[in-house]
Amino acid sequence: MPDTLPDYVRENYAKTSALNLSSWIRDNPLPAICEPKYDGMRVFLFKSGDHLVISGRRGNIYSPGSNPAVFAKIPELIHAPRRMILDGEYLSKEGLHLFDVLQVDDRDMRPLPLYRRKEILGQIIANSGLEAPFIWAETPEEIQNYVEETTAKRMEGIIVKNPASFYGQPDSWIKIERFDTIDCFVIDLNAGQDKKKWTIAVYDPVGKIVTLGDVSSYLDRVDPEKVRLGSVIRVRFKMVENHFDAQFITKFHRDKLAVECLVSQIPQLEKKESLP
Repeated sequence: MPDTLPDYVRENYAKTSALNLSSWIRDNPLPAICEPKYDGMRVFLFKSGDHLVISGRRGNIYSPGSNPAVFAKIPELIHAPRRMILDGEYLSKEGLHLFDVLQVDDRDMRPLPLYRRKEILGQIIANSGLEAPFIWAETPEEIQNYVEETTAKRMEGIIVKNPASFYGQPDSWIKIERFDTIDCFVIDLNAGQDKKKWTIAVYDPVGKIVTLGDVSSYLDRVDPEKVRLGSVIRVRFKMVENHFDAQFITKFHRDKLAVECLVSQIPQLEKKESLP
């Protein structure tokens, strides 16, 4: 048994997978539940009788007595059971956003599918303003549209979840963060057993090829059979320590030449000769 509440949080909070979206969908058929990704602190809300405590996984513990400002934004939970553990994110300026439930009284909620846990959570915190918003996405395009919608509001991205998954099920949640786009061209074709993989690049100011790495994911409207050496494509990506990550093809450019695909599109790459 964990010695402290932060120990409990560290040992039990559900984690996101390192899979990209295409790989994740192969193991987690759509539809999916999509939630905004908040730039806050992951916490559990513990309730025992009339007492509420919020704990993070890094030793942070907040109570109404010691941190009244934190709990000032938490209304009375009139539909809440006497004992419960809820999962969420705390933001100093916005307050608490709750998105899952682990325990209600003596019942362990974690074996239940996510969609059922969402129903129970909604009943517990009804009309409180604490429940994190979410949508059901039927297609990869709907997921990407939700990414764009949330990042347009200056949020970090979204969390995509398998609605049939039990709490903590491996690879059932993925994080999709803010993406940027770059126009690039294909310099190598690699056919795999189940998918294709293309090596992409741009030109630096003196005409040297800067390799950006491989891309194997694409939106449904992109026909992978039409990708050829020299094809100019638009790729959406995110930067992780000056490296491309989680890139996928969003469109073909039929009116653009490879020589027009310059590294200057991404200023932080201009001084790098190549990216793995």
